[in-house]
Amino acid sequence: MKRLHYSALAIIALAWSGCSLLDSIGGRRLKPEYCADHPADPDCRKDFPDADNSCHSNASCMAPTAICDLSGSKACVQCVASDQVSACTGASPVCGDNHVCRGCGSHADCPLSNACLPDGSCATVAQVAYVDPATGTGNACSLAAPCKKVSDALATARPYVKLKGTIDEAVTINNQNVTVLADPGAKLTRTNPGVILKVDGTSTVEIVDLAIADGLGGTGIGISLLPGNMASLTLLRSTVSNNAGGGISASGGTLTVTQSTISGNTGGGISISGGQFDLTNNFIVSNGGPLAVFGGAKIDGIATGTGAHRLDFNTITANQTSGTLTAGVLCSAIAVPLTFASNIVFRNGSGMQVEGSGCAWNYSDIGQVITGTADINADPLFVNVSQGDFHIQATSPAKDTADPGAMENVDFDGDARPQGTHSDMGADEVK
Repeated sequence: MKRLHYSALAIIALAWSGCSLLDSIGGRRLKPEYCADHPADPDCRKDFPDADNSCHSNASCMAPTAICDLSGSKACVQCVASDQVSACTGASPVCGDNHVCRGCGSHADCPLSNACLPDGSCATVAQVAYVDPATGTGNACSLAAPCKKVSDALATARPYVKLKGTIDEAVTINNQNVTVLADPGAKLTRTNPGVILKVDGTSTVEIVDLAIADGLGGTGIGISLLPGNMASLTLLRSTVSNNAGGGISASGGTLTVTQSTISGNTGGGISISGGQFDLTNNFIVSNGGPLAVFGGAKIDGIATGTGAHRLDFNTITANQTSGTLTAGVLCSAIAVPLTFASNIVFRNGSGMQVEGSGCAWNYSDIGQVITGTADINADPLFVNVSQGDFHIQATSPAKDTADPGAMENVDFDGDARPQGTHSDMGADEVK
């Protein structure tokens, strides 16, 4: 008779309760019902060898689930955390809790380089120039020996520059293609008056998760794109704040700003006087002041309708100007009329919220009566104005009222659009 590892007391107890591990007290065969619930039981494997669907090594598995989860389910999966480097590659380098490869969500997801890229892939350590003013030495700009200055990192000509800590430096990027990454809390600033970051020439620059802040004096502008250049600058999940001369000044090139915050800039939030622009899913709030000539945004001198001229899904509020000047969005000298959609421009200063015959507004909540398509003039019901939380409440009249033809698929926080029948106006989509 086959010896079983179950005690006699356990068998008697199960039999008394109306259940049994065995088809008979004689123990000739374990019950199929029990083994269906306990496939790892060694006696079940002996009695029902054909019923064991467990894997025992990676050799038992094949793509797209080529890894055996030996320490867990004993099933073939796409990846396990201990083997994610070989199993998860490209834009999906991280093994998730569900044993499916996904993109990186933070620099910590990339242990070899500590550099998570916007597309979800991990940079290699050789691709990145590292800057840390607290620990940096020399100009190697490596992970083990970072440099102190951004200019040294740019001189390496590596495609990625990663910043850590507070960096006090006036930075110019000229005729160079580079992506600037930032650790949480990283800030680029300048203690002397002047522009903090200039982008010029034919540069293509992307800045991710960085704060550009605290420029001093009337020339203390956060970011400048100079007239006549061909540069392209993209800001993603970044902050431009508390610059005395203004947040962003773009007189040429192409400016793209998304999922970012432009706030507290005394000279005004964003001034665009040439080139192309694409501004979506941003909070442009609390800019300007009693001496400012504009508050949230000023768009003027656009001489052509070709290229991108987009200002959609932004929340523009709490901006101020001198007297009764327009504190929301001021348009002037627009050669070809521009149409913006799905914005909230509300409660800016004491004058007009939007002004200028060159700009039209559709599907937007504007704090004044205008004649655009499906516009409203109603309190957007921000979550907490006194604490600077300009997300909207679930009962907001801006909910489900954005342009029904809009193709925007995420909001400021990265939440999917739409959550309801249509997307919500402004930078925030109510979950």
